[in-house]
Amino acid sequence: MLHYITSLAVFLDNESFYWFCALTGSGFFIIQFILTFIGLGDQEIDDGSADAGNIKWLSRQALTGFLMMFGWSALTCNKEFGLSTHPSLAISFAMGFSAILISGSIFRLAKKLQSPGSVFNINEIIGKEGLTYQRIPQDGVGKISISMNEMTQEIDAISLNNVEIASFTRIKVINVFDSNTVIIEKI
Repeated sequence: MLHYITSLAVFLDNESFYWFCALTGSGFFIIQFILTFIGLGDQEIDDGSADAGNIKWLSRQALTGFLMMFGWSALTCNKEFGLSTHPSLAISFAMGFSAILISGSIFRLAKKLQSPGSVFNINEIIGKEGLTYQRIPQDGVGKISISMNEMTQEIDAISLNNVEIASFTRIKVINVFDSNTVIIEKI
């Protein structure tokens, strides 16, 4: 057992392992950056990552950041500061895990910035007046245009008594048929 620990210490003391981690992480980072820049980097692949509130803490980006930070911080600790193997490993692992935490936090904060746009409740237009945008055929569905909250909404509509209503006719919304369709009558 002591032989394995000694060989692991010799392996980790070898500078080529740190160079491998630093260059591999940096290479993957550059590839991900270029793919994202040309519009191919945001395609999600279910890689079995650990989820915490729909944020993948163990994503490709997090692993890339870990490798890159681990490798470069280990090389910096060895070359610039002259630290031995154990302090270098401790600092490098801390830097790698901080890269995972920072990237996960950035993605979690960015997810909070998403907005579905203006909130539109179809029940709020009952009793409002508007225009038919697209002819409403007898026993069919057309479209109406209604201004609400300083925005114009285009909604599917059917007529109250299955009467055909021509385009650009003033209408009034009587009721909600389903989540996307309202029942209207001609004014």
